Amino acid sequence: MVAIWAAARPTASGSSVPAQAQRPEVVSHAPDSAIAYEWFTYVPRSLRPGERALIWVTGLHGNLVTDRYDSIAIESRDMAERRVALAEERRLAMLVPVIPRPRTNYVYAVALAPRVFLAESEEFVRRPDLRLNAMIDRFAAELRAGGFVVDERVLLDGFSAGAMFAQRYALLHPRRVLAIAAGQCGGALTLPESTLEGATGARLDWPAGVGDFERLAGYAFDRDAYRRIAQFVYIGDQDTSNSTLVRTRELWRTQEQIDLLNRVFGRTDPARIEAQSRYLTRRGYNVTFRAYPGVGHTTTRAMRDDVFAFFDSVRTATAGARH
Repeated sequence: MVAIWAAARPTASGSSVPAQAQRPEVVSHAPDSAIAYEWFTYVPRSLRPGERALIWVTGLHGNLVTDRYDSIAIESRDMAERRVALAEERRLAMLVPVIPRPRTNYVYAVALAPRVFLAESEEFVRRPDLRLNAMIDRFAAELRAGGFVVDERVLLDGFSAGAMFAQRYALLHPRRVLAIAAGQCGGALTLPESTLEGATGARLDWPAGVGDFERLAGYAFDRDAYRRIAQFVYIGDQDTSNSTLVRTRELWRTQEQIDLLNRVFGRTDPARIEAQSRYLTRRGYNVTFRAYPGVGHTTTRAMRDDVFAFFDSVRTATAGARH
């Protein structure tokens, strides 16, 4: 699935060789007292001091359910190395966090499941969004120390579990996010609404919506800031067998949540996510949706190209607004 994120990388002579033939200069950041997770960064050579630097948060995944955190770190480093050529090509400062998904005392932390907010959960899985904030702040400080002009908001992309994190992180910290690209999202978006328009008495608690946001997060939801985030939401139109809306254990707190989303927005992931995207657009949120014909639960080169075309358009628009 991650292979399409690799790209040809130019050599000194100008020819291209496969990215995997190079040795990427990915920096590993070990856990410490301030940031309990491992994380990886890469500063592209194509980016020069004095230039505007955008941080690109990527490589988010829930591929491994294991108590071996080092195994998740190995996979995350591989994802970082596969993205080096893209960071160079797109001139983005890359950050890849390593978020646990433990088998014992299971919590779907990368999906920002309700349990990550609860004090009774293990400390290691609580609030990965806040740990990412600390990574971003430290990376930004390092970039500024190196002479770069760092944008205050980041780009995030993710697919499946990674998309759930990207989309929900944007809800939790909208002032930190310039744009997201979220593929499949586990079968449903978390709506920036407490109730559904036209559905009397239908309360949307996390992760269906933000009805109990303040109780969980500890601060009020910033809807105005969230409206300013540019969002590219996508899915393959054959991606119908990987939904999270099948039981309440991992994410959904009640069967009523699942039934409501199925009834209002559709019973397959492609139909539901498209309907949710249209709903948000009608309500003034900045959401672009695309379905990919004939594609199942995977990423494709067309998806990757569209993600970066979207990010490029956002960068161009915001760069113009700064002048």
